[in-house]
Amino acid sequence: MLTLFHDLPRPASAVAVARLERLAAEGLAVAFEALEIVGIDLTLPVTDDVRRELAEVADDAAAEGLALREPPALPPTGLCHVVGAVAERAGAGAAWRTAAYRALWQEGADLADRAVLADLAVDVGLDRPEVETALADRLALAEVRRRTAQLRGEGVGGVPTLLAHRTLVPGLLDEDDLRALAG
Repeated sequence: MLTLFHDLPRPASAVAVARLERLAAEGLAVAFEALEIVGIDLTLPVTDDVRRELAEVADDAAAEGLALREPPALPPTGLCHVVGAVAERAGAGAAWRTAAYRALWQEGADLADRAVLADLAVDVGLDRPEVETALADRLALAEVRRRTAQLRGEGVGGVPTLLAHRTLVPGLLDEDDLRALAG
């Protein structure tokens, strides 16, 4: 079993999620865990390191069928992960991850906007009132942040990161390496 720790503001996470979602659909045992790597409620400008990462993962992104573009800004992701928890409980986790990464990295959507998140959630089949209730629940956001702090304490310092056989490794690996780690 592989566990991928990921967060939306990293282009490498977008590629790792797409690759592992594809392999999971083929039967590879994969769990996905989102964390809020920045952990502040501010939309940040796209930084040079994100631009470099975007260029570095361009070939891998294309291989996964992703056309990643620089978004206008990097939103806080805590509320996005709150919706992700609703999606997981509804059996729509994969659809939510795909929609959220696509919205940020292909469409430049403002994922800090609760209305945008609610619309995306409805697009993947989630119940709008349930999502809006979760988005208004300060304890749900606190849980995302508590879990992020716990994962940092366990050694997850960046994303994407994989947990394989009780060892943390970089999360953007090629398909052969992923299959070998899962075996």
